[in-house]
Amino acid sequence: MLDTIELLDAIGQNATLRYASTDVLAHTLEQVDASSALKAATLSGDSSLLADELGQKKIYAPHTQFFWGDED
Repeated sequence: MLDTIELLDAIGQNATLRYASTDVLAHTLEQVDASSALKAATLSGDSSLLADELGQKKIYAPHTQFFWGDED
């Protein structure tokens, strides 16, 4: 998993990779022996394929109260 996070970080910091075509990025990930989940997510554009590898945890937005009407 750490390798996947490091690869995602490297892609985010490198403009050439960040804006690369799917084919170029897939080829690069193949060369660096990325995980199969990361390669599949890249090819499909579906980040949910990384859920098992990275762990899936639901994050809920904090609840705020808002009342309609006069604000006296």
